[in-house]
Amino acid sequence: LSFTYNGGAQGPTITPSPAGATFGSTGTSTATTAGSYTVTATANGNYSGTSGATSWTIAKANPVITWATPAAITYGTALSSAQLNATANVPGTFIYAPAAGVVLGAGTQTLSVTFTPTDGTDYNTATKTVSLVVNAASATFTIAPTLFTYSGAAQGPTITPSPSSATF
Repeated sequence: LSFTYNGGAQGPTITPSPAGATFGSTGTSTATTAGSYTVTATANGNYSGTSGATSWTIAKANPVITWATPAAITYGTALSSAQLNATANVPGTFIYAPAAGVVLGAGTQTLSVTFTPTDGTDYNTATKTVSLVVNAASATFTIAPTLFTYSGAAQGPTITPSPSSATF
């Protein structure tokens, strides 16, 4: 009495007792979309009797999301379709978090996708996560000047990072 959507006709098996009895049914004995249904079997011909209304369901199917772990990137690289490239076995839309264009900090980061199938009647919304390694970017520092004459005041070199956004 419980099925999962598979694109084909599905429904409960109606088995009369005795085996040779003939019957008719009212309601829905087979369906091809997810939902709740009822069917009633009523004996005919040389037999009498009814099954009463029986409820049965076809549950929404879960789409299959395929998303390989992306190759590591270096800090400063914005997320793009190279990392945000999940696919599904049915048509629909993908929403990524974080979104394309975001620059993530160094370390292991979690990317997630929410997939909404075009056929919301027969398929559930699904999510998936993958890890992305963001390697630290290289930085260099210039320290100058390095020679001072005593003046009685605080003195010290200027430290200039390259790129200028590097912290130290």
